[in-house]
Amino acid sequence: MKNQLIRLFTGLFLFAFSFGACKETSTKMSYHKDPIEKLDSTCKWLSERTHFHNEKYYPIFRNYYAKQLKSKHFDKAAIALGELTELEMYFSFFQESTLDTIRSFQKHYEQKLPWDKTLFVESYIGNYYVNQANYRKAIQSFLKLVVYKPFDYNTCTEVAHGYGDLAFCYFAMGKHEQALRYNAKALALFNQTDNYTGRGGIYDNMALVSLYTKNYTQAEVYFDKAMADYRRANDTGNVLISLHNKIILYQEMNDPKQYDLIDSTYHLFIKSKIRDESLEVALSSFYVDVLLHEGRNSEAKAVLFDMKQNVDTLNSVASDADYNIALANYQIKAGEGIKDIGLIEKALHAVEDQEDYQNQIAFAQVLKDNAVLTKDYQKAYIFSEKLKDAENKISNQRIITKTMELNKLHETKRKEQQIAIQKETISNGKTMIALMFSLIMGLLLVLFIAFSRQRQKKIKTENKRVQQYTKQLLDKTEEERRRIASDLHDSVSHELLNLKHSIGGNTAHSGEKIDSIIKDIRSISRNLHPVMFEKVGLSASINQLLDRAQSVNQLMVTSDIVYCGFLSVSDELQVYRIIQEALSNIIKYAEAVAAKIIIHEGSDELMIQIKDNGKGFHVAETLSKKDAFGLHNIIERSKAIGGFAKIHSDKNGTIITIDLKKTT
Repeated sequence: MKNQLIRLFTGLFLFAFSFGACKETSTKMSYHKDPIEKLDSTCKWLSERTHFHNEKYYPIFRNYYAKQLKSKHFDKAAIALGELTELEMYFSFFQESTLDTIRSFQKHYEQKLPWDKTLFVESYIGNYYVNQANYRKAIQSFLKLVVYKPFDYNTCTEVAHGYGDLAFCYFAMGKHEQALRYNAKALALFNQTDNYTGRGGIYDNMALVSLYTKNYTQAEVYFDKAMADYRRANDTGNVLISLHNKIILYQEMNDPKQYDLIDSTYHLFIKSKIRDESLEVALSSFYVDVLLHEGRNSEAKAVLFDMKQNVDTLNSVASDADYNIALANYQIKAGEGIKDIGLIEKALHAVEDQEDYQNQIAFAQVLKDNAVLTKDYQKAYIFSEKLKDAENKISNQRIITKTMELNKLHETKRKEQQIAIQKETISNGKTMIALMFSLIMGLLLVLFIAFSRQRQKKIKTENKRVQQYTKQLLDKTEEERRRIASDLHDSVSHELLNLKHSIGGNTAHSGEKIDSIIKDIRSISRNLHPVMFEKVGLSASINQLLDRAQSVNQLMVTSDIVYCGFLSVSDELQVYRIIQEALSNIIKYAEAVAAKIIIHEGSDELMIQIKDNGKGFHVAETLSKKDAFGLHNIIERSKAIGGFAKIHSDKNGTIITIDLKKTT
């Protein structure tokens, strides 16, 4: 096969770099390209392909890039560098100065940014080495790229391109099995995007692998898929690349239609006005073959002259190879012989060192033809042996691939036979085993259900017992508080009042002291048990509690109570105690200036909420302390009346919420 296969396979990856790719099987797309690019005006200008050949392009980039680094805007510098490298890869126009900039960025700034913002670094380095036909070094960079797990459109396409580039490198080295494996990985990622050009590129690459392993039918299927995706994306450039690859297919099949296709594709490119020196060199090398085939040597010479200008601009190993082979063919056809034989021999040694067997075939062929022309039969024999050696190595790869396919087919058939024998062997006992298994499983299921119900019943009974015990304990405590409060209010308070009257106005100081003691006793009495609670009810008692709290503390407390009285008096008293405890905590610890009590009775539940705007606290940490009696008191009282308390606290304040389900 001709050198154009490698040349265009390289171009295909670089040309499609800025797009994306997809998975062969039909899956739901996960990522879509954002149509709104958030670039500043300079980066937007740098991203335009039409500006790349502008003489101001590199100066504008360098000034902007240096300015962003100086201002420590590393993210903007990375975006600009990414746009530059993308266009260089798109046009296969790699610059040593850009590689130096990439190396410097990688050393000093890459670690300052997230990994997804610097994927272009390894991608550019790898493709730079691909352009130099140094596939081993390229593989090292691409392997660093594919370790990341994609999470959006950009990372998905970048990592997928890494797999695709790995596939190309292995293809160029004649390792077709690895090439197909990495292409499959690329498809598995790329089909998660809506990028049809990228997916077409992968199909094109797989077609070329199939082509070189002589699977022409499969190659044509993949070419058709590639063309369909390119047309869907309205991508004329890659349509031309796919036409180029179709030419290679026709050449391999010795189909005479290749000459008409070369002629039409070359002129379609010229008419399209697409400025891509790399693609033009590749198509021109084919067109030179057509002209030489038709004996139009003078026209071939003119095309070679134009090729030379593009090749000098590109400074690419692949483009140099295309040109040198086309020029050598022209010189041989013209009967002149290769003028710079040393250049071609040096190129042959270089591709041999790189294990680039396909280019080895191309260079060995022209050297052999030249040796025959000059009647140097000894060299003709040497180059013929090199040609056979490269073809044998390629053939070995084909044999390995074919053998692995046959082994897989044989292994599949062997497993199918084993399964059939096993099915036949166990068919008689299968029903009985299934019945026994079902019986055992059924029995285990019944036992499990019975055990689970018993355990849940036991837990429920225990919880109910604990709740009843807690409630009885709280009721007894309230009863004792009520008795003590009554004694203080009715007995001790009256006795002190009588004492005050008996003293009369003799000692005003003693009277004042007695008034103070009576006031303290009444306060203690109210705290022990709210006066008139059973008569005035929960809502009024809470409002009285809030009034007292506001009168003696610098705290504004409001209420929002919607309660119709479905709780028993003892449960209402527990609600009162919960609010009393929460209010006490707010006054002591929260440093709040406002609080609010909310009680809302719904159709099937009662919601109680105490809120404050204090400094808050760490709930779990506070509850774990031994002295968190107040909070535990709230939680346990809530449980005792069948409710559940939730406590949330942060720097904006604390909210305690108790939900009680109504029981019918």
